[in-house]
Amino acid sequence: MLQQTTRAAQWLMGAGLAVALMGCSTGRHFASLDETLSIEVLPNTSKLFVYRLSSPDDRRRNLVEVYRSPGEARQHRTTEPLGDRAHRYLRRNTERALELTGYCREGFLELDYRLSHEQMWLRGECREGATDADIDRFAEQNELKIPEPDK
Repeated sequence: MLQQTTRAAQWLMGAGLAVALMGCSTGRHFASLDETLSIEVLPNTSKLFVYRLSSPDDRRRNLVEVYRSPGEARQHRTTEPLGDRAHRYLRRNTERALELTGYCREGFLELDYRLSHEQMWLRGECREGATDADIDRFAEQNELKIPEPDK
């Protein structure tokens, strides 16, 4: 019974993340998720970043799932995938974070991304190289605080 309760709680957490992603069309970050923007300015002036949305540690699921039956595994798989819609929301929130921080002024190239119920991230590179002002502002930082948007 405890295992079923735990599975139900895990499914609800994953469903909650999916609902948060789908329900946020205003462009503001998700209150229930941790949002981070890690940055790196390379010596050749390339500006790299990783934007992350993740569940707080106390709500994360186990990395290994054990199922009692093929039916239970099949049921779980039908709730797992996050597809194009979640990717669009992740990309939109990445654009918003980069705009609010001023890190990428001319857009970005998407290098890689991951979608899961516990953590989503998008890794990219700014279309422009770092100016002297960018180097002064960003070179010593590893992470940028994402400000609240003006209303």
